[in-house]
Amino acid sequence: MNKTSKIIILFLAIILAVGGVMVYAKTIVDPPKELKQVDQYSVDLGKSLNRFSQISSAILEDSLFAAITNKISVFKKEKKLESKDMDSNLDRLAGVYAPLFLKRSFTKFQQSSWDGNDHSYMLQVIGTLKQMKHSDGSRVVVKNTLDSLSKIEKIISDYRKARALTSHTAFNGIANAQSVINQAKQYAHDPWLSNCTSLVSALNNVRSSIGQSHFRQISAMVEKLSQYRYFSEDYYNNTLVPQIDAAISEYENKAASLYGTKQNTNPLWDKAKRYYDQASDYYAY
Repeated sequence: MNKTSKIIILFLAIILAVGGVMVYAKTIVDPPKELKQVDQYSVDLGKSLNRFSQISSAILEDSLFAAITNKISVFKKEKKLESKDMDSNLDRLAGVYAPLFLKRSFTKFQQSSWDGNDHSYMLQVIGTLKQMKHSDGSRVVVKNTLDSLSKIEKIISDYRKARALTSHTAFNGIANAQSVINQAKQYAHDPWLSNCTSLVSALNNVRSSIGQSHFRQISAMVEKLSQYRYFSEDYYNNTLVPQIDAAISEYENKAASLYGTKQNTNPLWDKAKRYYDQASDYYAY
């Protein structure tokens, strides 16, 4: 028994010795590998991008977008990121922020009250998004997003043109009046612009405002007949009188269809005749 126990103990000792040698040899031949170094800049950007899912405020979303955009720009200049990492982060930034921005913008266009300051800010953001480029110079923003951004630009452009049109209510000839009235009607029925109640109201007033301007203009022309002392008889009778006669007649013939209503011109004709009679007496002496 003693002999058997000694053999077993010896066998176990040999196994342990051989195992220790093998472990040591493995350590020498194949030493432990170093841990892969983590890109702290990509990690930092990743954490920042993840914050979009944690906020729901437009102000915070815009601030975060600006901060990340600036951070990527700095990392790029300081060569903290490889091109592929920078491109990847730009793609992710645009992919997260652009849909939020588009949704907010079109929601504003659905409201009844519009703010020009909102529009200016939208154009500023659109400019930033369109300027985002990959390391190879290609655009970061994808085509369908670019199309939506262009749609926002067009809505704002049409809004500004429509606003400007509402101030162009001075009569400048029948053709011009018809053109301005048609444009105002078109803008007032635009699918997006028609949501803005103040704009639609101003556009709907363009027609009557031009009509009033037209009537005031011919009224002023009639008053010119009272200034016969400052005109020669030939100019008065052969130029001024025919011009005013044609202007009043044109208003009578066009006003109703053009403006939807027409003011009574009989007082103008009566006043014109009175001034003409006074002028005739004056030139007779």
